[in-house]
Amino acid sequence: MTTKTYHELIKDRIYIGGADDVKEMMENEKADIIFDLRAEAPDETEYNRLHSPIVDDAEHQDESIKKSISHVVKAYNEGKKLYFHCAGGSNRTGTVAVGTLLSLEKATTIEEAEEMAKSARPKIKVKPEMKEALKRIFPNA
Repeated sequence: MTTKTYHELIKDRIYIGGADDVKEMMENEKADIIFDLRAEAPDETEYNRLHSPIVDDAEHQDESIKKSISHVVKAYNEGKKLYFHCAGGSNRTGTVAVGTLLSLEKATTIEEAEEMAKSARPKIKVKPEMKEALKRIFPNA
């Protein structure tokens, strides 16, 4: 059995990883929709994909982070199986994973959500500016 390069954030429903993991994930999981968090992404793909960009290293990315989290939560609440990714699947993917876990009340603090996300995908590393944005978006977490 081969090791999957993408990971399961919420069992049988939400998958996370990098851009290079999309083909394998679709073959195995057949997600209904893919959210691409990269700032620059191809216009056309063979999958049902929504470009929801978060620009790395830009100050105050609160709105783009909030929008990406709400896309994921909405699709989840609609019963869809989904996948979201950035380029490598660590910073932007981790940021949206943390926000998604908080929004779905799977975690109550940013730290708890980050630990859950890292246990699902060990390479997650949320940069300090993204963590600051999460603190502004989720002031009670």
